Amino acid sequence: MERADSAYQVLARKWRPQAFSEVSGQEHVVRTLRNAVAAGRVAHAYLFCGPRGVGKTTAARLLARALQCEKGPTADPCGSCQACVEIAAGSSVDVAEIDGASNNGVDDVRAIRENARYLPTRDRHKIYIIDEVHMLSQAAFNALLKTLEEPPPHVKFIFATTEAHKVPDTIVSRCQLHTFRRIPLAAVVEKLRQVAKAEGFGLDDAALSLIARQAAGGMRDALSMLDQVVASCGTSPTAEAVAEALGAIDRRAVAALAGALCRRDAGAVVALLAEQHARGQEPKRVAEALCQQLRDLVVFKATGAPPAELPDHEQKELAAIAGGADAAQLARLFDLVHCALGELSRAFEPELALEVALLKGVYLAPGAQLSELIARVEALGASPLPRDTHPLPREAGEDERGGGRGSAVMPPHPSPPPQAGEGVLPAGKGALAARERGSSRTAAAPPSPAPAPLPHGDDPSRPPEARLEALVAAVATRSPRIGTALKNGRLASIAPGELSLGYPKGDFRAALLMGERKEVEALLSGHFGAPTALRIVEHDGAGLPPSIAEREAKATSEREAAVKAAATGSEAVREALRVFGAQVEEVRVLGVPGDRK
Repeated sequence: MERADSAYQVLARKWRPQAFSEVSGQEHVVRTLRNAVAAGRVAHAYLFCGPRGVGKTTAARLLARALQCEKGPTADPCGSCQACVEIAAGSSVDVAEIDGASNNGVDDVRAIRENARYLPTRDRHKIYIIDEVHMLSQAAFNALLKTLEEPPPHVKFIFATTEAHKVPDTIVSRCQLHTFRRIPLAAVVEKLRQVAKAEGFGLDDAALSLIARQAAGGMRDALSMLDQVVASCGTSPTAEAVAEALGAIDRRAVAALAGALCRRDAGAVVALLAEQHARGQEPKRVAEALCQQLRDLVVFKATGAPPAELPDHEQKELAAIAGGADAAQLARLFDLVHCALGELSRAFEPELALEVALLKGVYLAPGAQLSELIARVEALGASPLPRDTHPLPREAGEDERGGGRGSAVMPPHPSPPPQAGEGVLPAGKGALAARERGSSRTAAAPPSPAPAPLPHGDDPSRPPEARLEALVAAVATRSPRIGTALKNGRLASIAPGELSLGYPKGDFRAALLMGERKEVEALLSGHFGAPTALRIVEHDGAGLPPSIAEREAKATSEREAAVKAAATGSEAVREALRVFGAQVEEVRVLGVPGDRK
């Protein structure tokens, strides 16, 4: 008696696309093939390349059906004629599907060449579909060249490969190349939802999203995993059951771990890691999933919207976590986890290494942009202290370094007693109140005066490059940041009342100078002794002399090259190489003679 399960057909075969309109995620290829068939411009050879399970062989069969259909050639084959049915079943006498891995010899290709000379038995064309064509030997490829370039009119070749770089260029140049992409996550989820509904499965979006993510853009892998999940967990599994069946990491657990890091909740981080370890998850896989989650959070903070490929429920979770997180903190957390990911493969105890790395992320100081920090430091340096601000008193017996015993340092003006109605704050809040009173007095104080201008130091009789060097040296004494930005500009012109510097398009130094143009032009005017405007011009590296920074870098490089040449040409070095039978592998310049910079 025949077994009942012998008639079962796996979902990947049952739901294989039977028309061009059913192919998911490859619209660019489908559109080209349909137009070629409709216009009668079908090439004699095609090469389909791309990752596994994205529809290469399916597209080859659909193209064969479009050419062989009794109602065709047509971009919409009927699917019911004898040719369409046999091609779908893989039993057509005029469409040969060949496995390149097991038929990779020159004799196999010679057999194809001999058979290609004869007219098709029944249909319009003889079509050869060679899967994994990169597995053919070099001799087999060479034997195929002439037939592939000038095949008989009734022959069509369709090649499919996952490793197009292994196909010789002489073969690729004779084919029409089509690159298949990984199928977007949203498209895979939608297809799985349709299949699950048609098959009567009760999987929610979280479970479907987990399967699609594990498939990594391959529809065949996704349908095979759906088969596995249903066989393991029944027709209505939860997301947790799906993760356990596939050995995957539950996305909700990863989101919870990212949220704990952003909240600086060390206890939650340790507990979540222990839970994943108990489930048998590898620390490296946990770190990879967490890296992806943190990347999504960084994208959300940068663009204001979650990545479009995520399903709706994950977008909501991402928005909830990103709402209370700082962008700089998220970027630093990603760097930390990404660096830890590289160390885990070499760690003796990967679980402990990952745990300590994430706890470092818990204790990261709040982040800030570098430009913001520089602006704060410069503001502190430019603003005078309020008149009633004084150093905090030290404990009696503490010296100025805070290390030894000595006389107490008392404030020059004692703090006034609290006014009536002000009340006395409890211990621990006095310093905060003092800072608040100081802040209010600082806000009410008049703005600090502008920095004194540079003394006049320009000599118009000197060459323009020398005048620019003198300007940069003078400006650097007042603002090293502006001086460095000027040093990297190429001199376009120096004219009375205007200095023109060239920077590549989008250079951040040009943006810095234009953002602080008022201060920059004040420094220029002081140095040149007359009101001077700054003009920024874009350049592509041609037509302007090198900048001061470029000239200095070139001089340093030449000095280092001279030192290396002197070292390798030294008689003592040559004698040492002869004695030890060695050779010079590398020369490191620890100090360049004459370089006093």
